[in-house]
Amino acid sequence: MKNLITLIAVILFVSSATLLNAQETIIPLKDGDLSNIPLTGDIYHKDTTNTFDKFMEIWVFDDGTNYFKVTFSKKERIRYGNMRIYSDQLVCEYLFKVNGTTIYDTYGINSNINNRGANHILGDNIINENEIKLSYSEPPVNSCDKYADGKLTLNYISGSTPTLQWVRVNNELYGDNSKCPDGSSMDLTDFVIPANMTLIKQ
Repeated sequence: MKNLITLIAVILFVSSATLLNAQETIIPLKDGDLSNIPLTGDIYHKDTTNTFDKFMEIWVFDDGTNYFKVTFSKKERIRYGNMRIYSDQLVCEYLFKVNGTTIYDTYGINSNINNRGANHILGDNIINENEIKLSYSEPPVNSCDKYADGKLTLNYISGSTPTLQWVRVNNELYGDNSKCPDGSSMDLTDFVIPANMTLIKQ
């Protein structure tokens, strides 16, 4: 009798796992063709080719005035809002100093894997095996969001010491600058991290 109960439990577990897997469609992030997305079940845009891996390093830019250190990592299966759509995301933590004075230090504050907005620089747009585009913002100077946003292109260049080309393009200012829920105004300051840098792998 005990063996029969164990067998039934195993069958139910395997059946449930198979059913759950059957309800999820995995679409490679590198595959830009989204025309055949099913209308039911979970959709997972996955880094199946591990394109993010080469970016997942510590990179540094230092021109004597501006010092910028960034560490990229991959967060897997991040959910988009309340939709049944998930995606692998390249995110980062960084330290930015000007003449030795710390302007931003986000290390340790972006660990909430369930909050896409916890990272100001993140995304999943794979252009090719060496180029990725991310959404871009910077920490606000107050409790509200920053009004400006941008797009960041990362180009990986291999070599004896790999480098990363960092190119930011500012978008047009978006939305309105009305007060935030806590009564404060949106942060209208400009970005301060350099828009164009060559970062060296550490």
